[in-house]
This record gives sequence, C-alpha cells and structure tokens, in this order.
Amino acid sequence: MEGPDVQYVQKRLKELGFYTGPVNGVYGPETRAAVLRAQQSFGLTPDGIVGPDTYNALGLSPTDDITISPEYVISIDTLTLQLSLSQFGRQIGNFPVAVGTPNTPTPLGDWKIIQKTKNPGGPFGARWMKLNCTWGGYPTHELEHF
Repeated sequence: MEGPDVQYVQKRLKELGFYTGPVNGVYGPETRAAVLRAQQSFGLTPDGIVGPDTYNALGLSPTDDITISPEYVISIDTLTLQLSLSQFGRQIGNFPVAVGTPNTPTPLGDWKIIQKTKNPGGPFGARWMKLNCTWGGYPTHELEHF
C-alpha cells in the first residue's frame, strides 16, 4: 500500500521515535515494523494494521483548519453503490462507487473532506480524499475524475 495516508502515518511514527525510514508514503517492511513497535508500546494487539485504535493511539487527527464549501454535497448510497454530487441542492452528477470491506467498513454519517490529493499514484486512481471520521480519518478515492 502507498499514498498520502501512509505518508501521514510515517510522519507521526517518526515524530514519536518509532520510525527512522524515509517519509515516502510506501507501507513497506520498515513502516510495518514501526507500526508493530508503536502498537506494542501502546498496549495494543501488534498486527501491523493502522486501524482506528492504532490511529488514535498515535495521536493522529483530522485538521481543524479546513475550508468548507457547503454549496457542494456528496451523498453515497451504500446499497445501490451510487455517489451523487449536488451543488446548491441541485444534483449535478451521479457516479458508480465501491464501498469499504468488512475489515474497513464505509463510515455512515455526515463527514467533511479534510485532505485531497490529485493523481496520488498506485491503486488510488485520479483523486484521493480523506474524510474526518470520528476515529481520525477514512480514506476514499475515485478511479476517474468526475
């Protein structure tokens, strides 16, 4: 796995002294070892997965200084797998989407986009976005720009 979310975790692991490798956004053996050390240090199950408990233990959180554009609203129907984009209450686009897995389910609720990256590379497609979920963030991406 690679991308902005991994880079964010690497930076925090480095700040806490668990990681000495490059902050390059690649979840390789060095990053996994650092996550395991952090999990052991915080009394978590050392599985190398940065889930909600690990994310919170690392002190990662969404940024508060974001620009909100309330004129745009994205709604996702997790049953029909459709994303609807509206501007000022008028639907301007409808797109097919995939949802989370049983291990990382799609969070239900009202969230804000707190981080966006164009063309992040790898399997993330044309756009990568992070939502400000309760546990610190949920990454989402689109395969093609709408």
